[in-house]
Amino acid sequence: MHVITALVLTLTQTQVECIFEVCMSSSFMAVILRAAVTLCLLLATSSFGAAPALIPLPQILVQTNVGSFAVCPPQVIPGAPAPAPTPILVDGAGRETAEFLATTLFKSTGYRFQISTNSGLAAVPQAILLTTNSALTNLGSEGYELSIDTNSVVIRAPTAAGLFYGVQTLLQLLPPEIYSARPVTAVPWTAPCIYVQDWPRFSWRGWMLDSVRHFFNKDEVKQFLDTMAMHKLNMFHWHLDDDSGWRIEIKSWPLLTQIGAWRTNIMFGLNPRATTAWDDTGTNYGGFYTQSDIREIVAYAAQRHITIVPEIEMPGHSSAALAAYPQFACGCPTCANGPYSLNVTSYVGGVFCPARPETISFLHDVLTEVMGLFPGPYIHIGGDEVNFGNWRKHSLDQALTNTLGINNITNYQTYFAQQIANWIDTQGRTMIGWSEIMNGGTVTNAALMDWEPSGTGARGIQAATNRENVVMCPSAICYINKFENNSDIWSNEPPCQLGTVPLSTVYNFEPLPVGLNPAFTNYIIDSEGNSWTEFIPSVLNMEFKMFPRLSALAEVTWTSASLKNYTGFTNRLVIHNQRLSNAGVNFNPLAVPATIGTWAPAQTPATYFTLTWNITWNVTKAGEIDVSFCWKSGADGLDIAWVALLENGVEIDRDTHAGFTGSGPTKPAYILHLPALRPGATYTLAASVEGRGGTDSTGIIYRTNWN
Repeated sequence: MHVITALVLTLTQTQVECIFEVCMSSSFMAVILRAAVTLCLLLATSSFGAAPALIPLPQILVQTNVGSFAVCPPQVIPGAPAPAPTPILVDGAGRETAEFLATTLFKSTGYRFQISTNSGLAAVPQAILLTTNSALTNLGSEGYELSIDTNSVVIRAPTAAGLFYGVQTLLQLLPPEIYSARPVTAVPWTAPCIYVQDWPRFSWRGWMLDSVRHFFNKDEVKQFLDTMAMHKLNMFHWHLDDDSGWRIEIKSWPLLTQIGAWRTNIMFGLNPRATTAWDDTGTNYGGFYTQSDIREIVAYAAQRHITIVPEIEMPGHSSAALAAYPQFACGCPTCANGPYSLNVTSYVGGVFCPARPETISFLHDVLTEVMGLFPGPYIHIGGDEVNFGNWRKHSLDQALTNTLGINNITNYQTYFAQQIANWIDTQGRTMIGWSEIMNGGTVTNAALMDWEPSGTGARGIQAATNRENVVMCPSAICYINKFENNSDIWSNEPPCQLGTVPLSTVYNFEPLPVGLNPAFTNYIIDSEGNSWTEFIPSVLNMEFKMFPRLSALAEVTWTSASLKNYTGFTNRLVIHNQRLSNAGVNFNPLAVPATIGTWAPAQTPATYFTLTWNITWNVTKAGEIDVSFCWKSGADGLDIAWVALLENGVEIDRDTHAGFTGSGPTKPAYILHLPALRPGATYTLAASVEGRGGTDSTGIIYRTNWN
């Protein structure tokens, strides 16, 4: 069997295909040979036990030996000279990835890994080799080979990107503690002997962050990029302006951030304690990224082989821009939402006036500065949910549509999108927009992001058939800001946009639309998970909604469809969640929500009374503690006056907003802060509550930030 496995592993993908095409005279025999090769790989793997819990799953994975490779001694002994860890050898292309690997290993192991130059022609005993020499060219620009033996590790790839993804797989083969930000002792830092040959199924493997509804600072954005890199995701779609905020500094138009970056409340009915994005006075909410911040984040992403796609909304969702510069609006007093305000929670927002030449000049100025900051090929212009009522009521827009012979107002939007696409094309970039940009016809010189909730991919098929690149992200599948377990308004999850996107739905997503002619499937460049932040005011809340659904989407976008298996994925997720936990990522535990308390009819008071629950077992570190009161049965529910955190019986924090949990709940989520963890202390959750409509209700109190 080992001889057969070795023979299989000497064949490249191209060579296998040649065997199928040249040596087999019938399709039946080709199927038999392919099955035999697959069986050899599976038998080789099963000979040494269960396969490692890698996410995303590689294309080819074979455990080649019962042994393992130790990257360094298991622990640093205080006061004793530290043994030298395994050296990292690189050729020129692997230097930056080697530094990334050495830094990651140092954080958790405490060892400083030395990096040296090597030609990379062969494995080096007792070393980790990263090289592009003699790489398999058929692996593509992001593929790699990883070979781990008892005395060496070799990652070989055609490009630096492939080396980086090989390193991500190597890290996942080590114990989950490798992702810890601080040294961990008594851990065997070993990886199993294995051979991996891997490449992505799709070129666009993305995630979208909406920094508008709620602002995430520079360091928080970097945290998100780190978890993207762990999952081999490579496209960061960054939503930077909308009706409720403008988040990017534009030097030629300074009021965009001076006015457009701030509003007077958190909005969306959320608890003001849920966020830290308040100014020094505590009265203005928001923030923006300076151009220096942007350059730093772009460089950070590039080191992780992540391309950033900036989104600047136009022509709709533009209230923040028009609050700063109202001269670019339609200018009619009867238009919706005029004068423009950042404090209006509505999808019927401001709309730019394309009929004004100065509007187009303004947009060119903005996009010119944006393109100067983001070197990637795509510039996103939004284009969704345009309020056509503004255009229908404005004389300049009506005059232009008459001149152009446009009778359908959706065609006017497509006209606008085409003008912007043509101009962006002259700047050497490609415009990408949401489904609606093609409601009035196909836009050329553009790419499409199809979010239509039906998932039929009608707009995606339209664009792909016109040989335009398409990213599929139907809202019913890829909007990971919705509830994951159920669509209750309040449950064991934090507040969410209504609707449910279960983990299984994300994992079973097939990006290629049914009905698309096979001749055009190459134009579906894949998918992304979208995180709209109306109900996501903090990093903890974001991560809870991202994971594990973004882990599932990473496998959708990387792994061949024929290799996917939901049960296998959830089995691997057990170990992967340990990686996330060690990395400090707040994931949704799904089947095991953190129940920290309950109440029953015997405890439900007729008038306000303070109930308490010992939560010491659940308090393991300082920081934010998010709890949600979830009514389950009985009388109408509980009115809640306040919730507090006590340390050894002394109150240290209180959330005083009034809430209600019942059949029509109102804000039953509470946020408490623990400044420092005192070892040995007793921690108590207290709440002042009374029954509404009776005293026979039952319910559960969940903690909704897991880490």
